[in-house]
Amino acid sequence: MKKLFQVALIAMFVSCGKANNAPPAEEDSTLMALLDELDKCQASGNHEKCYELYSQISAEYEKKNFTALQKRYQQKMLSEAEAISDDNKRRGQTLMADAFQQLATAYMVEGKLDSALIEAHQAYRLAPKDTLDFRGQTLLLLAQIHLMAEEGDSVTHYIEEAKRIYPDVAHTDLYRITHAYGLDLQNRKEELTALLPSYISVSGIHAQAELTRLLMYCHEESKQWQKAYDDALHLMDISDSIASRETSENMARIHALQHERQMEFQRAERQAERARLYVVIIVVLLLLLAASMAGLFYRRKARIAHDKEMEAMRLSEVAQTNENLAREENIKLQRLYYEHLFAIILPILNAHRGKSGHINLEESSWELIEKNTDMVLPGFTARLRGHHPTLTTEDVRFCCLLMMRVPNVLLADIYGIAPSSVSVRKQRMKKKLDIQNQTIENYLNQYI
Repeated sequence: MKKLFQVALIAMFVSCGKANNAPPAEEDSTLMALLDELDKCQASGNHEKCYELYSQISAEYEKKNFTALQKRYQQKMLSEAEAISDDNKRRGQTLMADAFQQLATAYMVEGKLDSALIEAHQAYRLAPKDTLDFRGQTLLLLAQIHLMAEEGDSVTHYIEEAKRIYPDVAHTDLYRITHAYGLDLQNRKEELTALLPSYISVSGIHAQAELTRLLMYCHEESKQWQKAYDDALHLMDISDSIASRETSENMARIHALQHERQMEFQRAERQAERARLYVVIIVVLLLLLAASMAGLFYRRKARIAHDKEMEAMRLSEVAQTNENLAREENIKLQRLYYEHLFAIILPILNAHRGKSGHINLEESSWELIEKNTDMVLPGFTARLRGHHPTLTTEDVRFCCLLMMRVPNVLLADIYGIAPSSVSVRKQRMKKKLDIQNQTIENYLNQYI
């Protein structure tokens, strides 16, 4: 009896799940289409869509009884649900609970009851508190697992708990079968025999077959041969109805597939004809377009090249003219600059040269040098002091002499030092002005 209700429970669970009436060829084409769509979905990174496709592929492998592949894709469902929970925790937990429930079912069908219990408890733990229907179904799944393990007390506990939190679960065929076999496991024959007729009268046709079979065995064990005989006749009628229904459904499906195949062939022929016509039209249009584009391209290219050549010639002429004007202006300014400075400074310096050759300048002479420098280079000393407030008056006057291009020998006579010491003085001045990578004369030109 143990093996009977285990096999019956598994068969009933599968039959009450997803029906499989499609021919194998259609299953394979459906599976291939799902796998192709999955490749595109993985590239887009849409976790919700990937989860849905993994679920559909798992269902397809369940139909084929490929348990290993079914569980592989259920594990992938878990990975996608975890990714979804990063953005939407509630949604991710709901999907993870659903994946764990499917894994538990797969383990139960395989007979791996310990693994099935672990996965089912995970599903119940993760399910949101307000999803009473899902939690009730999960509790019913736990009852089925304990039923297969022949743990009657646990079966009773879980089906009662499922009915308590979600009363509608008691109206499902799986609940009725689990409850009936649970009573049988606990050897509550009288209660079971009284309950079965009411369950048989409201259940689906597949559940009716299983429950009638169980009722027949109960009557046999109690030696109620007439009732067992009536049950067998009833079971035969139900089996005939199931077979007739399945035959009708399969025949209708075959005819529908034949019609669909014929229509698909006709559609393919029409599409091929239209495609050939479209190809010819497109090729002609592309050739015309290519010819037009080529003509426009070369005309535009020639015009652009001509415009560039003319613009280059114009710019070359303008640049040459500007260069000549700048050169002439620079020469003129340099000439005036040096003429004015040396015309002003040399008489002053020579007038103060002593017998020893040194030049002793008075304060009035230094002031005159500053004044003349500002006259030739307007605002020079003011800008220099504004940018370098730490410079002394002597430093500013030294810069004035440098701007006049006074030779080092003459600078040595003015300051009463050796000509070689003039370079040292210039280096100290560069440090004060914080000059790097250029001469002091070039730096001072920016204050002109």
